[in-house]
This record gives sequence, structure tokens and C-alpha cells, in this order.
Amino acid sequence: MRVASLLRVACLFCLTLSVAAQTPASTDDTLDHVYFHEVNTLFANPGQGWIVEPYRQPRLPNSVVYVRFEWQQVEPKDGEFNWTLIDREIAKAKQHGATIAMRVMTANAHSNGPYTSPEWLFKEGCKKYAYKNDGKDAALGGKPMKRFEPNYSDPLYLAKHAAFLEALGQRYNGSPNVEFLDIGSYGIWGEWHTTHPASVAVRQQIVDMYLKAFPRTPLVYMSDDAEVMNYALAHGAGLRRDGVGSPWHEQRWAGTPAYANVPTMGDAWKHAPIVFEWFLDYDYLIAHHWSFNSAVDFMLKNHVTMINDNLGPVPPDVMPQLEKLARLAGYRFVLHELTKPKTAHAGESVPLTMEWENVGVGKLYTAYTLKVELRNNSHEVVAETAVATDPREWLPGKSSIATSLQLPASLSPGEYSISLGIFDAAGKRPSLHLAMDAPEENSWYTVGNVTVN
Repeated sequence: MRVASLLRVACLFCLTLSVAAQTPASTDDTLDHVYFHEVNTLFANPGQGWIVEPYRQPRLPNSVVYVRFEWQQVEPKDGEFNWTLIDREIAKAKQHGATIAMRVMTANAHSNGPYTSPEWLFKEGCKKYAYKNDGKDAALGGKPMKRFEPNYSDPLYLAKHAAFLEALGQRYNGSPNVEFLDIGSYGIWGEWHTTHPASVAVRQQIVDMYLKAFPRTPLVYMSDDAEVMNYALAHGAGLRRDGVGSPWHEQRWAGTPAYANVPTMGDAWKHAPIVFEWFLDYDYLIAHHWSFNSAVDFMLKNHVTMINDNLGPVPPDVMPQLEKLARLAGYRFVLHELTKPKTAHAGESVPLTMEWENVGVGKLYTAYTLKVELRNNSHEVVAETAVATDPREWLPGKSSIATSLQLPASLSPGEYSISLGIFDAAGKRPSLHLAMDAPEENSWYTVGNVTVN
């Protein structure tokens, strides 16, 4: 008897499964489900992907031009500033729809002369250290010569450099033309490594100079200095690593013993950009038997936002890897599905449900707004809404977003199209390219229609 009962239960269970499998997911024939697919197109989306330097031809779409400059170039005399050097680069970048990112160097092993910090600084009494590279390895410096870096603990350096950064911030802080600023100013190339280290307190003071001068511009901290990293991250900085491709550098990052005292390092990307640069060009990497594919995987695994392109010429078979890296760096938004009513009446509120996905490895850091519009056959906007969502919160993965369009009571019967787009909340930066196969015009994507009765 017990066996027979179990068999009857099993048969009923199988019948239930069979009916469930034949039942449509939704029996509401008043709704439309419109589906979209991701496209592989490479975009120059703001604050994402490829970075080029002014003297290099961009090999991929890019939204950022990276400018390193020496302190002595911009302040050749005490209190006198040559802003033209920076403004010229901003103007050139704007011609291509790009912003600039900047780093200030106080010591440069590739400098043409002995001074990177202004010579007047040392004539006024700032202490200095000499350093010299043999020039045999491009990664160590340029032509061999005696060069000087400041004693970073010298009160004169700290006072004069703070004044310089304050002036720099007065001109460029919060500018929509500046994507981010490296926290440089310390060590060779501003990379925070030097054979004449200052105390932790002094290095924190240099970080403070940037925090004070640029409260409205994203800052990234040079990750070679693990001792001060907690301080910089706690104050909202992102991270930059120059040297990707070198196994030594790849083995010294979040989760490794070198950064055991920086528990928040792995989550820094959730708050501020992660910027990577290659160690040197492709031929240099290959000559040292370093794995190029490992470098690409390292960047993607660690939520890269932007990649500084100093890679030089590469073989054609390497380009797909670079394109993959550029495509997935930072954010990349796809609308997979829109659920909407097939018909509506004038004066009604039309509900819309959207299934979005950020298929990138990073996120958006600037305030943008998702907007939806209803247009008539003459392409005139008859209803619109700003959706109550913040795309900065769309981390890699899927997001379900619901909104509604309020139709005017006087709306005439007919067929209307639904369009959407993601736009800069301040109206100063380009709108976003969406990685989806929907018709697009002027950053608006047509995603469906509705009949108004």
C-alpha cells in the first residue's frame, strides 16, 4: 500500500511539472516584452576604456588624453604660471570629444635637464638630492646625467608645492575637461618611489595638498606606496598602477602580502577609478618573456576603469585582446528587456519595467540620468520622465528598473514610440553610448512603441 501511494504521488508530481512546463511565463496579452542583444562595438564613452598620450595616435576609441608635466614647466618663476601648456592640451582633446587627465612630476628620470622641480626652488634654499641612472634600461631613466629631486620633507618644498597645487586647483578643480588627477608630486615620475623617502607624516601631507586643492575632481593614488594608501583611500582616492605586464607588479596588488595592511584596497574601485598603465611597450614585455595575456587578465580581474596606452606597435593577433580590454574596462550598459503595455489611454500613467546589465568590470563615477521619452510620428516629445535610478550604482551585473510615463490628458489617439538615453546630470559631458542593438539618434535609443486609444 505504501509503495502504491508513493507511485501515485510521483505520478501527480510529474503531471504537475508537465503542465508547468507548457504554461507561458506570462499570460497577460496586454503586455509587450521587447528584447535586445549586446553589440561588440567599441565606444569612446566618458571616463572609461582607453587613454592616449598627446604624442601618440589613438589605436582605439578613447575619451581621455593623459598629460604628465614637470612642475618647472608650469611655474617657471615663483608665483608665475604657464597655464597655456595645460589649456592647449585641453583644447586639443576637446576637438576629439575627450577630456584630459594629469600628473605633476617633481622628479623625472627622463628629463632633458637636471631640474624637474623649478630651479628657483633650490636657489631659494630648498634642500635636494642628486640621482643618476645609467640609461641602459628605458624603464630606469633616460640619458645618463645628474638630476635632482627635492627633499620632500623640506618645509620650503612643502609650502611652495602646496601653493602651486592650490593655484592649479583654483583653475581646474571640478572642470568637466579634467577626468582625473594623479596624486603625484612625490618620487621619480611622481610614482611614489624614491631612494630618499620622506616620513609617513610628510607623505600624508602631500596627499592632503591634493585633497584640499581638488575636492571636486577624481583623484587616483599611485599604488607603489602601501604605507600611505589607507589614508588616501579613506579620503576617496582611486588607484593607479604603472607597470602592468611585469610579473613583479602583478604579484603585488590587493590580497597579496605587500598590501596586507590595506584591507580596503580590493574594493577601491567601487568608489573611485582604477587606472593601469603597461610597464613599457609590447616588444619590451615580450623580450622579458612576460605574459601579455596575463597582464590583460590582471587588469580585468582588478576592475580596471581606464588603461594608459604606452604599448607601442603590436602584432595583428594581439588586437582582439586589446579590444576586449577596452570594451570591458569600466562600465558598459546594455538594456536586455523592456516590458510595456501594448495600449494605453490619454491621461494614464504607463508603467515600464527594464532589465539592464553592466557587462563591464567597473562602474560609472559621474552623475548621469536615465531618461525616457514618448514621441509622436513627427518625432515631437509628448511625454518624458527622468527615471529614479542612479547609474553610478549599477555595479557589474543586472539591475531591474521600474518607472512610468504620465500621458497628457489631451494626447491624440495613435502610435507613439518610446525612446531612452543616459545623459550627464550637469549637462556638460557627452551622453553615453549603450551597447545594445536598438536604433539610435542623437543618443536616444528607440526601444518600442505604444498605441494610445
